[in-house]
Amino acid sequence: MYPVSGSVKTVHFRTILFNAILLNKRYLLIWYTICLLKDKEITLSNRNHMKTVFLIITMLCLGLSGMAQNNEKKEFERKYSALTQEVANARKQKDYKKAEKLNWEKLKLYQGLPQQLQEKAKNITGLVYYDLACYQALQGKKKAALKNFEKAFNSGWNDYNHAKGDSDIDNLRKEKKYLEVMAKMRLDSDYLYILQQAEGYNRTETKPICYNESVTDTLPRFTYMNPNDSNLVQLRKHFNLDSIAGSGDEISKIKNLLYWVHNIVPHDGNSRNPEERNTIAMVELCKKENRGVNCRMMAQMLNECYLAMGFKSRFITCMPKVMINDCHVINAVYSNTLNKWLWMDPTFNAYVTDEKGNLLGIGEVRERLRNNQPVVLNEDANWNNKNKQTKEYYLDYYMAKNLYYVTCPLQSEYNAETNYPGKKWPMYISLVPEGYSSNGKPGATAYDSHNDSYFWQSPYQE
Repeated sequence: MYPVSGSVKTVHFRTILFNAILLNKRYLLIWYTICLLKDKEITLSNRNHMKTVFLIITMLCLGLSGMAQNNEKKEFERKYSALTQEVANARKQKDYKKAEKLNWEKLKLYQGLPQQLQEKAKNITGLVYYDLACYQALQGKKKAALKNFEKAFNSGWNDYNHAKGDSDIDNLRKEKKYLEVMAKMRLDSDYLYILQQAEGYNRTETKPICYNESVTDTLPRFTYMNPNDSNLVQLRKHFNLDSIAGSGDEISKIKNLLYWVHNIVPHDGNSRNPEERNTIAMVELCKKENRGVNCRMMAQMLNECYLAMGFKSRFITCMPKVMINDCHVINAVYSNTLNKWLWMDPTFNAYVTDEKGNLLGIGEVRERLRNNQPVVLNEDANWNNKNKQTKEYYLDYYMAKNLYYVTCPLQSEYNAETNYPGKKWPMYISLVPEGYSSNGKPGATAYDSHNDSYFWQSPYQE
């Protein structure tokens, strides 16, 4: 049944809130509200809770689409709510035959809606067909279950990892139709697999692919603002960054600045971007309005702090192959001690190591995920000091989705994306695998490169 995994797993409501904000899933925000009101944990094996969520998804499809509250809609909600409760009770009693019958009634109820309402809530059908497949499989009705499993996919239901782990459909695993549907689904929603299927880079490439700009015969250079710039000097003094960084070694300073940005303002993925996008202005705004900023703003704050303290740093936008719900922005900071770029993510207070504890950079993490090599997430990685992150979610799922290609400005500077009179907007370049182009994609850049050696070159390289 969706969205329940067959395994027993408990998730606190804050986990749901995190996923809602991060993935911008409105139905999860409603789920969070339910959890908050109940002030308790949700057990994913508890079908009553999940059927409540299923109802909320349906209501949200109708209610958050700008429709007037009319009698037809209200009647649909009332009847659907009653059916949902009945299904939950049947599930609890393991009366799968009755649960199946009630889901057919749900589908019939949806099909009786006016066309406009059906269009607004069309993703309901995929969810219902998936639930039907689960209840039929539990009754041993394999042929019918497989038919509805395929219908669920064709109706927009597309969650490879959930289907792979749902014990309700265990008896379908060896069936040809199940394998065919899963193979199609995998191409869309198994993000680690998608990353692993990407083509490699080309380190012999000597000039970029250019879009909307004058063609250049050489790969453009990355530049980094001097820490003696007056704005960076002011930033360093304003927050006493020397004290925040501490008197330890280089790595401890890098981590301390990461922790500080993570804690100084909350992350809010749904927040509007401020007009003035520098660290001082954003911290003051967040305190004044009691608000947060998104991952892009947090990464720009950390980038400025690193630059002010003399570190070479960039904020890196990590992009999926196909935009689904979001991308993610983190930092690459150069360690002179280790002679390499390091992964630092202020949104999640996260950095990554290998199995021996050696810090890794973004390029290294990507290749290790592609090659099934060990990657380790720091134990205190978290979202807003509320939601602990796991390697399985953060790296294997979320960042695997968002590491298909990466992009960043060629100029790393203060106020990088603040628009003011006389502002010369920075140029951006993407590192993409061969056979792929950022052109025409969300966040497309002026240049693409297939050369990872160039993209991650030492900032001190001549």
